[in-house]
Amino acid sequence: MRRSLFAKIFIAISATAVLVVLVMALMVAAVMRDGFALYLLKGELGRFDDLTVSLAEIYDDGWHEFSDDPREWNRFVHAHAPRPDMDRDGAFDRPPGPPPGPRLDEPRPPRSAGKAQSLEERLVLLDHDGMQIAGSDKRSELFERRPICVNDRCGEGDLLGYLGLSAAIASGNESDAFFLRGQYISLVVSALIAIAISAIAAYLIARRLLIPIRRLETGAKTMASGNYTARIRQDRADELGQLIGHYNTLAATLDQTAKAEREWISNTSHELQTPLAVLRAQIEALQDGIRQPDEKTLTEMHAALMRLSRLVQDLKTLSYAREAELAPMLAREREDVSQIARQAGEAARPKLKEKGIELEFDLPEALTVECDRGQIEQVIDNLLENAGRYTDGQGRVRMRLREVEGAALLTVDDTPPAAPDEDVQKLFDRFYRVEASRSRAYGGSGLGLSVCKAIIEAHGGTITAGHSDMGGLRISIRLPKGTS
Repeated sequence: MRRSLFAKIFIAISATAVLVVLVMALMVAAVMRDGFALYLLKGELGRFDDLTVSLAEIYDDGWHEFSDDPREWNRFVHAHAPRPDMDRDGAFDRPPGPPPGPRLDEPRPPRSAGKAQSLEERLVLLDHDGMQIAGSDKRSELFERRPICVNDRCGEGDLLGYLGLSAAIASGNESDAFFLRGQYISLVVSALIAIAISAIAAYLIARRLLIPIRRLETGAKTMASGNYTARIRQDRADELGQLIGHYNTLAATLDQTAKAEREWISNTSHELQTPLAVLRAQIEALQDGIRQPDEKTLTEMHAALMRLSRLVQDLKTLSYAREAELAPMLAREREDVSQIARQAGEAARPKLKEKGIELEFDLPEALTVECDRGQIEQVIDNLLENAGRYTDGQGRVRMRLREVEGAALLTVDDTPPAAPDEDVQKLFDRFYRVEASRSRAYGGSGLGLSVCKAIIEAHGGTITAGHSDMGGLRISIRLPKGTS
């Protein structure tokens, strides 16, 4: 039968508690029974002081008279045994004086079943080595003995022998049975109370464990429906509390991812719409005869098409990087990064010069790394284009290359303006612009630095942004040199 988690936890804890209580109760009952019997036996044996002293007084290199004549042992025992009003087993429950009925030296009639054993059937005399001298050969499971010593001092060499006593096979004392019965009843009541407390504790523990699990269940259903804004109240510090914390983190991550996806789609459609709108306007103007297919019109159409092609290529690069498919597509070879940077800089110099920006090189003669030449060229082109777009006129751009700790470190610095501190770490986000209207006015899509980051990370390197000592922005790229 299918049970709920609450029932399983409750049954598991309760059953374990009940089993432990029952085992303990049975063990306590067994120990109590044997312990009580042993206590009575020791108490009974402790009353034979007179018999022990008398045995020590008549000791003469042993008790040969008892081993030779068992009836003499019986007479001696009855002469020095405790008074009947002190006996607990009922064997001597009679008034003082000569014992009525048959004498000890006469054969006794058979004892009926269930009747307590007589003293002579339980009491034995042993020598100092524990060998039996007189008394019955039959012993019960519980057997105690007390030493017989000279002048009641049991030092070394003073031990004469032992007086042993077996527990009665059948109990004839109603008060002892009443005491044990009361103890058993108390034990049963205690066990029932312990089981009840265990059941209550099991219920509370199962309920406390189930509350956060139900919260997680509700949260999972909410998340599965597409709502990532719900959070679970975290009021625990144990493993379930950690699980709730992980759930909240997952929900926040999915919520952020969903927002990023919506923003990605919105920005992508917007960026694609601009060059498409330009092409559509140009084509419609040609169709209506408003414009002629001259060199100027075709150049504008070609520029819009190239912008659209560049945007599609950037989106493709970011898509591959997101799916971890960009790195396997790289055509890695040993390339001279210094040469790649110099060629990219010389290609960008005329355009920078038109804006009044001076380009400076600080490059070594050669520095080779394992990379995809075309991808690294695209990264440097994007950095120089970005520096030229956001550097004021009469400014400078400096490109420096160094080998640092087995890696190639390429930095691109420019002069003011610089991005605000809170925006520096966001420059590599897709479609991010420090000032959107100004960026679009200069033709930026907001994907250049994102594409640079994707390419560099696919090479196993890092790219960071910070403030330049020239007053503007600094982009630092670290590329591992790879195998020599």
